[in-house]
Formats: sequence, structure tokens, C-alpha cells
Amino acid sequence: MKKYLFVIVILFGLITCQETCPKFDEEILSWIPQVDVIELYFQAKDSTIILPIESVVVTHTANLTRGFAIGCKKCAPECYDYISIGDDDSIFQIDISLRGNYITHQSYRIYDTFFYTFSEIENFIFENTEYDKVQVFNNHSNETFKKLIVAKGFGIIGLVDIHDNTWVLKTNAKNKGTNERENIVFKNVSSSSC
Repeated sequence: MKKYLFVIVILFGLITCQETCPKFDEEILSWIPQVDVIELYFQAKDSTIILPIESVVVTHTANLTRGFAIGCKKCAPECYDYISIGDDDSIFQIDISLRGNYITHQSYRIYDTFFYTFSEIENFIFENTEYDKVQVFNNHSNETFKKLIVAKGFGIIGLVDIHDNTWVLKTNAKNKGTNERENIVFKNVSSSSC
């Protein structure tokens, strides 16, 4: 019996596929808010909103084990990555899902407002500054904010509330450290599918 079990284990090891997923492309981090700060400050007229950046976690699928060798070509790769800022208890949260270094889903929550869909615009002018590429998220519900503006290389640069007040990112954010990547937790995981 032990002999048969040993043969089955050896055969299973020989007929499974294992591949390495693409290395995480840190260029994607240029879309998320300034990860080298503790808080982001937005100002409209004489009022200020402070959004805390409590945690930044990047979960990267490093290795993938897929089904049996015979069926490996039939399975689509499952190399998923996740970027998470904040958590369900935070007033500010971002979740980004990636597949093979391509963003497949992203959501932003600021207080009670959720943003899911966006338009990508090139050469966008906001508060007298031109940005090469931005994502403008719109929220059509009656929550606190109706628009979120994210610029590549800058992160969130502005918000528009339901009263049409424009909240602009101020540069006086509190720095977390000198190395802008020191507060990101990178987790490499292995995944199985098929």
C-alpha cells in the first residue's frame, strides 16, 4: 500500500505544471496616492479634509501551480496581484486588483463615498496644472463626493463634493519617511488553480 501511495505522489508531482508569474511592475504604484506620507490634506476655501494612509499592502502571486500537465494549456493563467490601502474600518480605502500587471478592478472609498468607474483622460488641466494622464471617477449617488481625480505620478489630486466644492491636494502632507517605498508591505504568495 505504501508503495502505491509513493508512486501516486511521485506521479502527481511529475504531471502538475508550475510556472513563475510576471514580476510585479512597480510602475503601477504611480497611480495610487502618495505612499510616503501618513496623511493627505485636501483644501476647499477655508476647510481641510485629512485622509490618513494607515497601511499599504501589495500581495503578489510569485508562483502558480496549475492542474495536470495534460490540461495545463487549457487553463488560463491565474497570476493575480492586489494592492490595498487602509481597511474596512478606515475612512480612506483603496483596493486594486491586477492580472499579469494589468489593472482589472479598482475601488476607492472616502468616508461614505465609493468610486468604481472612471474615464482616462490625457493632458488634463486641473487647478491650472496640466497632468499627462488622469483617471476621473464619477459617483452619481447622493453621497459626500461626486468626483475623484487621480493623476499618474501624483495619486489623488482632487475631489469634488455634492455641493460642487473642489477639494485640492495640498503639498503639506506629513511624511512617513525618506524612502517612499519603506511603508509598503510586499507579500509574495503561491497560488494553485484548475
